[in-house]
Amino acid sequence: MIAQPADVGSAGADRPARAPREAKVSHLVAMELRRQILSGELVADQQLATEAELTATFDVSRETVREALRVLESQSLVEVRRGRGGGAVVRRPGLASIGRYLALLLQLRGTTLADLEEARAVLEPPLAERFAVRCSAADLHALGRLHDQERAAEDDPLAFVMAAAGFDTAVTERSGNRSVGLVAGIFRDVYAGQVYAAVAPSGPASAEEIARTVTACHSAFLDAARRRDGAMARRAWADYLAVTSPLLVDRGRSRQSIDVVPLWRPRNDSAAAGQSSKPGQPNRLAATVADEIRARIAEGRLGDGDRLPGLPDLAAQFGVSRPTLREALRTLEMEFLVDLRAGDRNGPQIRHPSPRVAVQLASTVMQARHATMGDFFRAVAMIEPSMIELAVARMDPASLATLRSFAADLAARPRDASDLSEVWTTARKVIFGATRNPALAVIAEVLQWVRTDAQANPAGSAITDPAWLAETHRLVALFPELVAAFEAEDGVRAARIWAQSLDANSPDIESSELGRRLVIDLIGEKEGVPWTSLT
Repeated sequence: MIAQPADVGSAGADRPARAPREAKVSHLVAMELRRQILSGELVADQQLATEAELTATFDVSRETVREALRVLESQSLVEVRRGRGGGAVVRRPGLASIGRYLALLLQLRGTTLADLEEARAVLEPPLAERFAVRCSAADLHALGRLHDQERAAEDDPLAFVMAAAGFDTAVTERSGNRSVGLVAGIFRDVYAGQVYAAVAPSGPASAEEIARTVTACHSAFLDAARRRDGAMARRAWADYLAVTSPLLVDRGRSRQSIDVVPLWRPRNDSAAAGQSSKPGQPNRLAATVADEIRARIAEGRLGDGDRLPGLPDLAAQFGVSRPTLREALRTLEMEFLVDLRAGDRNGPQIRHPSPRVAVQLASTVMQARHATMGDFFRAVAMIEPSMIELAVARMDPASLATLRSFAADLAARPRDASDLSEVWTTARKVIFGATRNPALAVIAEVLQWVRTDAQANPAGSAITDPAWLAETHRLVALFPELVAAFEAEDGVRAARIWAQSLDANSPDIESSELGRRLVIDLIGEKEGVPWTSLT
């Protein structure tokens, strides 16, 4: 039997604390299977042991095994095929579940398509530059083959879209930075889903015009990459994003908030008509109920902390059986969108998405990609300076006054390392909030949560070792310089100072033990308890 650690629990700073609770046995089973999958003991496309075999192996009930498999399924680590001949098959974790959660968060923040386009303009050009500088002959050959495929498919819209998406994915995946590649891939998928859902089949431009433009832009980038010219490649990719966005979505539509609901509700028609699942397929009625609850959260009809009706009333409302309803609710629980408590007489409690949980969901993919803290800090250095330039251009007087007060407070009295860290963390919220772009603000919060969890983990103690403490005087001196650059509306200077502050925050990260640690080691688990039971 698997032991259950008692009295373990915490809540993110972005939501009220919850009472401690024991880790569910199903979560502990899921954690062990997850470890086996991500360590390579269980490989992609491998069939897992049967439910009966897993029940015997872990000495738990069959229902516990099934719930553990649902946990893994929500993390895109297994695909559960139900019915005769079914079973769980190992999958390489992808971006789908993270993207759905993040898209819901972005909608609740009022993000527009233009915000997503701007986020892509921050994330992707640095990756394009990095690809050009670091790419191998094999990388160039693969990209050239994808480019040939998209050129050959210009007259076939569906085939062209697949080939063009493959080209874009290859650039980010082969850029050499797993952390930025992950974030960029998620935002590109969210954007593509919104374009698909919001634009008429013809779009603001013809399919032929879009295909010709994309092909020409990709050709320019490929030429720069073959020359190993990073600056040229960065400009080519930035031009590609700037030129193609207006062809895909008219500017009036791009300023409207995104809407994820149309991507979920079209599936409801057949299920609502009472069609049940076929053998070997997931329960479509349960998926429909889960989709409808997600949609009500996205539309603002279910607020954070709201209670759903009790299970009998909720089952009657959706016209489904209680087992089907429980499966839907467990799916949402694994996505951190509802809170289920055994013995609670009230209905399930709604939980709105948060950047901290987004980090935890992404940690599975990070582990599969072996993302290190060194990789993460390089990602921050690639992303944040461009965000700083935007913040300078859009800083409002009230936010600037807040930064001035921080600078005056720092100058008035000495600060220790923890005080200084708190000042910079608070300043980050003010600065990145000044971009007035919810997508960029979410990215900044996600990056900060990785830092926070790393610092809180004993393995991250290197962040506060003497070498780092010796750099605090540099940070104290840099802060008023940063504020002065904001006052002068000098974005280039502010970005340069910010880059210097990042260097001071992570000295010698490349050669340190911290830099070699996997991100998952510092944010994924605490005291042997899976993060699914901690949020």
